[in-house]
Amino acid sequence: MLEIPVMHITLGAMVSWVHSAGLTLVSFAVLISVIVFFHELGHLLVGKWLGVKAVRFSIGFGPRLFGVQWGETEYRVSLLPLGGYVKFAGDNPLEQLPPEDQGRGFLEQPPRKKAAIAFAGPAANFLLALILYFAVNAAPHRDLAARVGYVKPGSPAAQAGVQYGDRIVAVDGEKVDGFLMLQEKIRAHAGQLLTLTIDRGGQRFDVRVTPSIHEETNPIETVKQGRIGISAAPRIAEIAVAAPDTPAARAGLKTFDLVVKIAGQPVPNYEELERRLPSLRGPVPVEVLRRREVPSPGGTLWVQDPVHLTLDAAGTASGIECADLNLFAVQPGSAADEAGLRRGDRVIAIDGKPVLWWFDEVETVRRAKGAEPFPMTVRRDGEVLTMTVKQHLRAERDESGIRVQVPELGAAADAAIFSGETERISVRYPIGEAVSRSFAETAGSIRGLALGIAKIVSGRISSEAIGGPIMIADVARKAADAGWQMFVYVMAMISVNLGLMNLIPLPVLDGFHVLSAGIEGIRRRPLSLRFREIANVVGIALVLGLMLFALRNDAMRKFFE
Repeated sequence: MLEIPVMHITLGAMVSWVHSAGLTLVSFAVLISVIVFFHELGHLLVGKWLGVKAVRFSIGFGPRLFGVQWGETEYRVSLLPLGGYVKFAGDNPLEQLPPEDQGRGFLEQPPRKKAAIAFAGPAANFLLALILYFAVNAAPHRDLAARVGYVKPGSPAAQAGVQYGDRIVAVDGEKVDGFLMLQEKIRAHAGQLLTLTIDRGGQRFDVRVTPSIHEETNPIETVKQGRIGISAAPRIAEIAVAAPDTPAARAGLKTFDLVVKIAGQPVPNYEELERRLPSLRGPVPVEVLRRREVPSPGGTLWVQDPVHLTLDAAGTASGIECADLNLFAVQPGSAADEAGLRRGDRVIAIDGKPVLWWFDEVETVRRAKGAEPFPMTVRRDGEVLTMTVKQHLRAERDESGIRVQVPELGAAADAAIFSGETERISVRYPIGEAVSRSFAETAGSIRGLALGIAKIVSGRISSEAIGGPIMIADVARKAADAGWQMFVYVMAMISVNLGLMNLIPLPVLDGFHVLSAGIEGIRRRPLSLRFREIANVVGIALVLGLMLFALRNDAMRKFFE
């Protein structure tokens, strides 16, 4: 009797694995085939345009799977889908051209033509990225409405008078369609005065706000971005009880209760609850959902029980506050546990700095501190306590694939609090805006990846960031899972990556052919046959070594960690 469920689990796991592996292979094949096709098509078209004979156009390496002869060129698909090539007549110094092909060989061409043919492949990758970014930007997509769900106390938005529920319709007179566009405009104007046009209850007016400067660091660079302290998502009505002697505590309310009704009216989020509390007086009915732990094999489950209470409301003195700064969980044996922190503690300061928003103050400071001890001040049952926290370090890989030591507190606020219902809209950029965004994203991708490659070469970024086919396949599958727009976006990024990598002046790569053509143009005579032979051998060895190193990194990430 016990073997049947185990069999079902095993078969289910096998089916899931087969489905995941199949999707990974298909996603990888589609992504690589499209990118390589465009790369080689760039070489082919420019070569033919300049009068060079193209003997073979192949997607993949190795034995021919299928193909067709069209004119003087064979178009084929080969067995190994890890690249592709164009075979031009006379691209081998030892090759003897037949009389009818004299003058049409690749090596016979003047330097400018050889450089143009070599550069055409990477240029085609950049053009493909531009087209793909345009497809994503021009297509309709879902976005959050540019409606304010939460305003951080003391933030530039709060000081300017922005409120929950405001819809921001324009920035400096330019129309804003969704929250993403609003964020982009604010981030691009750190420290610069902006005029926000706000719609509040049908009335439109302008407010002036200066985004604060916030530094965001990634493995490539540190950039300064603007923030005004708003979120599209309101906080859910999960409350904390400020002290034991408050009306909330006397009514029987507890920290982490979720208020669903007050005075007979539904409560959609904490912002709405906060708006209503000042007007409430006398006994009012409150309906909450209270979490209860249910032990289960392998972990703990939470259930929510409805609880009906009566609150002797006293406006803002009711003792109710949002639970967004209360520790929802403290892991046993963690740094927080060792420091004496408990579930329900409300963080009011970290490293001597007041805390207003978990994601800004707490997360920023604790990540910066690493394993260095720091004080954390909390409020527990109305009493203020200060503990010294020394975080544990955990090894993991960051988004670029580099192993780093990540500090772990072992405690956090309830992540579900910032998951209130948000208004979603369909956004479609005008053609002009889509084109502009596509150029900007292509240029940004080229710049970011070029900086990354330069830092890997110079040693400022670990070579562990180098990935190969397995990493690309994983990225392709995850992008495919997220939908066609994410898949196309990732394809654009990898197309830029392929174009840039091919411009590195290593023998057998396009960049070396461009460099060789430049040297020939300066010397006014071709490079020697011996130099070409040695360069090809060295280039093949370097490229194979790089591929093996990338596969080694992939294997370590995928199978041994």
